[in-house]
Amino acid sequence: MQIDALTTPEEETAAARSSLYRLLADGFVYPDKACFAAIKAGRYRDDAQGICDALPYDLEPAYDGLVASGTYMDFQAEYLRLFELGTGMPPCPLFSGLFQGGRKAVMEELTRFYHFFGLSIEQGSGELPDHITTELEFMHFLTFKELMALRQGEDAVPCRRAQADFLERQLVSWLPALEERLQKLEPPTFYVALVWLTSAVTRAELDSLRQTLERTATIPLEVRA
Repeated sequence: MQIDALTTPEEETAAARSSLYRLLADGFVYPDKACFAAIKAGRYRDDAQGICDALPYDLEPAYDGLVASGTYMDFQAEYLRLFELGTGMPPCPLFSGLFQGGRKAVMEELTRFYHFFGLSIEQGSGELPDHITTELEFMHFLTFKELMALRQGEDAVPCRRAQADFLERQLVSWLPALEERLQKLEPPTFYVALVWLTSAVTRAELDSLRQTLERTATIPLEVRA
């Protein structure tokens, strides 16, 4: 999803945020050769830095880590070792329900979130409701809805409330545990930097959204309209 001719700073920020969630989601997908080539060449790092530079908050991430070295086969094998293979479960699963406890309840809550906005898992990456790519794709969708509301002169507050609620109840609540577990497994620098950036972005996003919603709550409805 994309839109041209952004006309206000609010629209530009919403577009950058939506693009960033899409980029982060792509980073957690099982890497194909094209993905690996983009990461190794530095294009993924450059895209991330360019988008983050357009955001209204400072992240100070280690962008240099968002690159890969070695061969595609080695990179692919590391993804499998960390995130997919293991006895019972992978060493570092990418499913939020396995970090939050009560996975069935987490999956049900996530499904309700998606269905409320008319979405189904089949429309996304094909992963389960609690996979990190699915959750990031949902944030990409919500921020794009915010952008469309701004473009059409509609109230963006409901979209922002949904984003803040989802971040607080889902991504922000479990990404620090993912980051901690990954660091113990001698992962490639790309995945260290990717998880760090994703965790930092979601925390900064939640803080920014809370501040925006607090300011909006003090503005009379007739002025907002």
